[in-house]
Amino acid sequence: MNLSIVTNTFSLLKKRPFLSGGVLFLLLLPVILHFIFWGLVASKAPDYERTVQHPYLSSEVTVVRDKHGIPHIEAGDAKSAYFVLGYVTAQDRLFQMELQRRIGRGELTELFGEKLLETDKFLKTLLLKKTAEEYANAEKKIHPEAWENLDSFLEGINAFVAEGTYPIEYTILGTTPRPFNRVDAISFLFYMGFSFAEGIKSDSLFSILESQIKDRKVGELFPRYDFEQNATILESQPGFPRLATNSGAKKTPLPETSFKQKAQASLSKPLKDVSGIYELLDVVSNLHLPIEPMEGSNSWLVAPSRSSSGGAVLANDPHIALSNPGTWYEAHIRFPGYENYGYFLAIIPFPLIAHNQDKAWGLTMLEHDDVNLYYETVSGNFVTEKGKQVPIQVYSDPISLKGGGSENFEVKITPHGPILTEHIKGYTGDRPISLYWSHHHLPNPLLDVLFQMGRAKSFQELDSASSLIAAPGLNFSYADAKGNIAYYSVGRFPILKSGNSRKILEGATGENDVIGYLPSSQNPKLINPQNGIIVTANNKVTSRPIPGLGFPEGNWQPADRFQRLVDVLGRQEKWSLEELASLQTDTVASFAPVYLEIALPALEKVKSLPAKRALSILKQWNFEHHPDSQGAVVYDVFFYLTLKNMLIDELGEKNFELYGDFAEFLNAYRAFVQNPDSLFWDDLRTEGKETREDIFVKSLEDTAVYLEQNVSKSPSLWLWKNLYRIKHPHPLGVIPVLGKIFDVGPLPSAGGTEVVNNLKYKLMKEDWTAMAGPSKRRVIDYGRFGDSVTQLPIGNSGNLGSPFYGNMVEDYILGKHRTILYSKESYSQGRFKKEFHPSK
Repeated sequence: MNLSIVTNTFSLLKKRPFLSGGVLFLLLLPVILHFIFWGLVASKAPDYERTVQHPYLSSEVTVVRDKHGIPHIEAGDAKSAYFVLGYVTAQDRLFQMELQRRIGRGELTELFGEKLLETDKFLKTLLLKKTAEEYANAEKKIHPEAWENLDSFLEGINAFVAEGTYPIEYTILGTTPRPFNRVDAISFLFYMGFSFAEGIKSDSLFSILESQIKDRKVGELFPRYDFEQNATILESQPGFPRLATNSGAKKTPLPETSFKQKAQASLSKPLKDVSGIYELLDVVSNLHLPIEPMEGSNSWLVAPSRSSSGGAVLANDPHIALSNPGTWYEAHIRFPGYENYGYFLAIIPFPLIAHNQDKAWGLTMLEHDDVNLYYETVSGNFVTEKGKQVPIQVYSDPISLKGGGSENFEVKITPHGPILTEHIKGYTGDRPISLYWSHHHLPNPLLDVLFQMGRAKSFQELDSASSLIAAPGLNFSYADAKGNIAYYSVGRFPILKSGNSRKILEGATGENDVIGYLPSSQNPKLINPQNGIIVTANNKVTSRPIPGLGFPEGNWQPADRFQRLVDVLGRQEKWSLEELASLQTDTVASFAPVYLEIALPALEKVKSLPAKRALSILKQWNFEHHPDSQGAVVYDVFFYLTLKNMLIDELGEKNFELYGDFAEFLNAYRAFVQNPDSLFWDDLRTEGKETREDIFVKSLEDTAVYLEQNVSKSPSLWLWKNLYRIKHPHPLGVIPVLGKIFDVGPLPSAGGTEVVNNLKYKLMKEDWTAMAGPSKRRVIDYGRFGDSVTQLPIGNSGNLGSPFYGNMVEDYILGKHRTILYSKESYSQGRFKKEFHPSK
């Protein structure tokens, strides 16, 4: 606040003698608090220029922060480089690191209080800390140097912690950080692996609906890709002209349920009491997590034959829940024998995504199903496995409480995995439910993998390194300076004796157990394909059976983004860097033309004037989701209300909202719209039998009413920006008044659900604020390497006092990429320069 305003206010108040000192104080209190707060923030701002001496260093290190706030680290050796990386990352992201380690360990209650107790219990039940301890403390290491680098990184973090200048969040919460260690880092890395699993929610809801819905085929609600064509990574890539081999292989007819009948027979009778499953589902769906999991991603590769520059090109934008600070810490690190410009999880020293002058890689979610739920038969300390009683293991991991003290906590572990329902308050299910997750049953050396990937010299070496990943399932995209492009899937595909089901399985007989895994060497790959382009968008990997596995199962995201990218990239032979960067912010709803071609004839029957106006808007819409678009707001509300009018009678409000928590509802909707014979179109609440056309008409009438009530009485103000926003929430955003300081947004933006610019919202909750989207955007062109571009959603620093806090918000909203400053010449005159020297 300007000081003159305070002075003038005080002068004005002095002229009013009827104001008592107490009233005067109350009037000035907000101003006083304002200055105190921002004074504290300023005192805790990172010092980007002070020279640091430290005995751990073995060589001098220079850090140049460019005008965007990206640190460029140059060191004489790896030990010093990773120490400084830890230090500078802590300057910008210390509180984020605090949250990351507490999520991995299940220690949020100690920081935020008992409202996070149930979340901690669930996180501890995932055994993230246990498996991190086993991995970090193992005597034999794949790459000992990786752990030495991690230790150097942690020493750098702790050197900053020891200085005692912590971001304002610690002051607000009344705490200080303890030193960081290996388990802190690894447990969070494992959490990121689990964050891909939708199986807990989808399998639970399938079991609930199977028991409740009568005279309907529940499989229609969970189709995955049973009805999709031209939508798989291996068979449906674009060509120019479209190649016969890539024109979309005809889909092999699948059984109605697409999983083997033995799986259905093993739990053939619907459950009588599903209240216990609801309790599990409620806990999983309502976890209070200050860092949310990944949501989806896009990636595409262009071979030299298809790029304007004549070099290979990689474009990648992982989609993750929006947050402040964002997911990725962007940094450039260089020492003898090593250089990478990467995107880091703040608490991990090796980039998950990176590039240098020789190679670049990106990732998307594979979305294969490596999670299953099992009903267990428990008697005392024993559980039935394959018809025999075996002991239950117990892992003790007390929960620390805010203000001191602790609560005993034990995780019971069956041969399938931890029992999820043991600590769900009020669980009433007849039998406990356990979690099977590949991570618990296979070596999963993620730190060693990330270390080796950064040093790989070819896509074969990168593939070899990443093949050690057990979980999560990922699609890796690769391009290099030699002109190679390659795609390979990583993560192990479990093989179930009875086939991969979509619901909770019987665990006592062994008939539904995992009996092996597809060898990683047989995971799907594409290397330098003839068509010259490879696209992935969390879609199904292949429509064909994989030898030894059969048809792969997964929680595949809808085909919309993949099909849009394939369509656009197949339209011309050559693509420039600028065109590919622009494509990352494309907002066309690719399914909308199909949908409206079916719906518009029926919609001619609408009667009200507002509905007729909505119809006129739909007819003129160009299928794009820009802030001033009328068509986008009418279409998305119509899309939602059609789905609701079709399913609410069968599902009910609670199940309908739960159904919206994962992507399966969009896969089902695509099939429903094209199937007028589905019984779900009929409204069970009426005496007559409704048709698809009846539901379309009712839904557009309802859309007009909804827009009048929630946007404007005037159709001229039915604009996307008047309904839809994006927001980057801070973990302290829930605090009154202060929350508005920490949160970024809500802000109007282009984008929407399952468009390429996938800024998605909670549709079933009628929350039109985007909660997930591109966590960074990046295009690396090896024909024009120095022109390669990127974006971060907010800024590189999470410290409120940093000039790099929120400095990139506008560019992200506008879809404006910035040039990556890779060469020394491009960043040498940076905004800040800091030196680190060994202590003498």
